[in-house]
Formats: sequence, structure tokens, C-alpha cells
Amino acid sequence: MDQTGWRRFIMVQPPVVLLLLAQSMSGKNQFFNINIMAMCTYFPTGTILTDLIVYRTCTMTLKINQTECLILHNNSSSPEALKINLQVQPYASLILMSKSFIESIFPSFLSLFLGPWSDKHGRKPVILSGYIGISLTYLLLSIMTHWNIAPWYLLLAYVPTALSGGLCVLILASLCYITDITNDSERSGHLAWLDALISLGLLIGLFSGPAVFEAYGYIAVFSIATILCIVATLYILLCVPETIQSHSTGTICKIFDFVLVKDLVRTCVEKRDGFNRSLVWSCIVCLTLLLITLQGEMTIGYLFASARLGWDVQEYSTYVGASVVLGILGTILGIKLMRQCAGLPEAIIAIISVTSSLGSALMRAFIWQSWHMYLSTSIGMFSDLARPMIRAILSKTVPVQDTGKIFSLTQSLETLLPFAAASLYTLLYSHYMPPVYPVPVWFLAAAFYIITIILLTHIQIEMIRRNNTCYVSLIDNNDSDH
Repeated sequence: MDQTGWRRFIMVQPPVVLLLLAQSMSGKNQFFNINIMAMCTYFPTGTILTDLIVYRTCTMTLKINQTECLILHNNSSSPEALKINLQVQPYASLILMSKSFIESIFPSFLSLFLGPWSDKHGRKPVILSGYIGISLTYLLLSIMTHWNIAPWYLLLAYVPTALSGGLCVLILASLCYITDITNDSERSGHLAWLDALISLGLLIGLFSGPAVFEAYGYIAVFSIATILCIVATLYILLCVPETIQSHSTGTICKIFDFVLVKDLVRTCVEKRDGFNRSLVWSCIVCLTLLLITLQGEMTIGYLFASARLGWDVQEYSTYVGASVVLGILGTILGIKLMRQCAGLPEAIIAIISVTSSLGSALMRAFIWQSWHMYLSTSIGMFSDLARPMIRAILSKTVPVQDTGKIFSLTQSLETLLPFAAASLYTLLYSHYMPPVYPVPVWFLAAAFYIITIILLTHIQIEMIRRNNTCYVSLIDNNDSDH
């Protein structure tokens, strides 16, 4: 399979869809597993993995009668279930927080090494390591669900994901791969296509996971997820060619070479011809602010809808599905109309996208009827365009051989930030929640969006001012040894 024409759209993209389908149907997603509230925000039907942890906590840890624990499945809104949840959720939240820690901390550290390493030795080994680690995690979960063990033991299944870098490193290498096979003019479209496919995988898994669970139980869900991840791994192994040709030997031993991190820091901060540090760091800050708002809104989304509009889980589930569909349509239409037809630059498209998000946030602050939620989502249908546009700009501001270093830094920040974002939004929301009107937490999101728009305006001005000065790469004197 070559890397030209339409085939570039089916290189690393189909396996990512399979992976996100597996993760969303089982309820295990890197960015939405901060705690029970955050999990329920994105997977309002009750995630399979969270459900398993809650049930095992009830029966194995707290030794509550199995019949009483089944009430959490059969009648979760009953007074009896609420009493049991008061006992179970503090323990389950601690387990989920520990799982999130395992999945986030080491992979964010590992990405600082693997990005620069992939610049020299290839993208494919890094992508494969991510898929293999996640496949092993689901395989272990499939086996563990056979046994009536305490929920803390389930955390052992996440060790392979953590050691291989998991979703953090996998997405990092996939972004670098797309950068390798595309030119500057078409890269934004390919990155937006990747984001749209990720949303599609999440949407399918969101509704198929609970259906499989209701019919066949935990084992079937995790077994199907395992098969999907194995198929994705085989696709990468057999169908995706390498883009970086390296003849180095013993490259695995060089992964934890701190010279790689030294090069990463120099790449990001050292002044040289053709490298606009202001432009690069403005892009990184924009991506950071957008992730904070995304994670923060997901953390308090269901709580807000429940408190302000009285929505139940089913109503919010329908709303989430509609939001994902609108997001996919907004991404596809935005690329077609704004980029391909109108020929707008990436920074302008990103400004339009963030303005769409700003309008949606302000609309939510003043919501008092259910249809207003759908109106706010319609206003924000172009919200998903900003991130791929900014990444496309970022990829153009550095030499090709330094792409992995820049993406390593941004991916590491994106892996760690959800902790802070969830805490920030939860703290503000808990102090000024409905019936306070308008709801202040959405003004916090609006403030972040306004700052992002200002930075994007600066980015557009800098892009216009850029001359044709060639990049000067940072080549270490001992590069041949590393």
C-alpha cells in the first residue's frame, strides 16, 4: 500500500477508529476517566468498565449482599440504590482515579522520549507499541472478568498500556505519521479527517457497548474490544509502511536516552533562523486551553443538565449522540467549505471554530429549556475544527525532522491536563451551581475561548509576516551516536 492519493486516508486512520470503538464501548477512554462523574459525563448510559468496578466494589470490597448490589443495575434511581451508592462511590472513585494515574503519568513521561526517538528511528514501532499494550490490557480484562476478584486487581490490566505509552503515545505517533505523508496544503484536511473518525468510533461504541453488555455481559464486551484492538494491530503491522528509514542498530536501547529530551527542549526554546518561537508556543497554549475547556465541560456536563433541566441519563445519552453527529458534520462541512472551497488559512478557520465554541458556552450559561441545549450544540457544531487546524499550523512551524519533538511536548501536556481541568471546573460549578443563573462556570469557558481567539489572531498575523527563510535544524554533534 503506497502513500499517495486516497490511500493516505486509510493508513493510520482505520485502526484508530477500531481502537476508539473498543475503548468507548467498554467505557475506557484516556481523556474521560478522571472520576465517576467525568465518566458518566461522556458515557451517560453508565460505562461498562465503571459499572464493573462499582459492582465489584459493592460485592467484593464492601461485602454487601449480591441481591442489594444488583439494584445498582436494575433500579439505579431508587432510594435503595442511592443509599448503596453513598457507600460504594467513594471507593470506586479512588480506584478510577488510580487507574487514570497509571494511564496518564508514565505515558506522558514516555512521550517525551518516543517523539524525538521516532524522528530518527521510525513511526511504526511507536504506533505498534501503543496498539499492542492496549490489546494486552483488554485481553487481561477479558480474563479477569471470569474471576470474582477485588476491583483493585483490575488495575494490573493497565500496566501494559502504561508501559507501552497507551493512547497518548499512539496518537502522538499517528499525528507524526500523517505529517510525514502529507504536504502543508493538505495536512489540515487529513488531521480533521482523523478527528472526525475518532468521533465516529466513539459514537458507535457509545451505543453498541451497553447493548452488547445487556445481551451477553462483561466478558463479551471486553472480548470484542480485544478482537478489535488485535485487528487494528495487525492492520498496522501488515498494511502500513514506515515513513522514516533508519539503519541504526540497537535502537530500542536508545529510547530512554536523555539526549532526546535535551534535543526536544532545545528544539522548542532555542532561537534560530526560520523558527518562530512565539508562533510555536502560541499554538501549544491554544491547544492547552482548548483541552482544558473540553475536559472541564465534559466533567460538569451531565451534572449541569440534570440540575438545570432535570434530565435523566437516557435524555443526556440522546443529547451526547446528537452532539457527536453534529460535530462530525461540522468538521466535514467546515473542511469542505472553509478550506477547500473558500481557501481560508488554518488560523482563520480555527478562529471561526473557537468563536463557534464561545457562542455555545454563552448559550449554555443562559439555558432554561431543554431545546436550548440542542441549540447550543448547533451553534458549536464547528468546535472540533480548531484542534486539527492548530496542529497543522504547528507542523509547519518546525522542520520535518523535528515534528516528533514538538508533538511530544503537546501530547505530554494533553495527557496531564485533564486532572487540573476537571478539578477547576468541578470546584467552580459546585460553588455556583443551579439555581444560580446564569451559571458562572460557562463564563469561565468563555474566558478561555476569548484568550484562545486572541492568540489565534496573533498566530495569523505571524503567519502573514513569515518570510521564506529556511529552517535551521538543531543537529547534535553526537547525533550519529544517538
